[in-house]
Amino acid sequence: MYSIAERWDRDEYPVTEISMAKLLVGRVTTQVADTCLQLHGGMGYMAESGISRYFRDSRLIRIGGGTDEVMKEIIAKTALGL
Repeated sequence: MYSIAERWDRDEYPVTEISMAKLLVGRVTTQVADTCLQLHGGMGYMAESGISRYFRDSRLIRIGGGTDEVMKEIIAKTALGL
């Protein structure tokens, strides 16, 4: 993440690395949120609990700004030089 941020500050646009980071972050946050939701049980689904908000937000990461499939396609195209 730091190297991507440094490159961004130098006015570069590392598309592949950004897509890889977004894909990884989306998957990890969803996995963590799902595990937390399982630990909280039924209370995790209640609007009053913070985990329900975190779970919804984690799903948005994987959809907003390009779905996982779009990120995979970008990674594949740039890796193949297309």
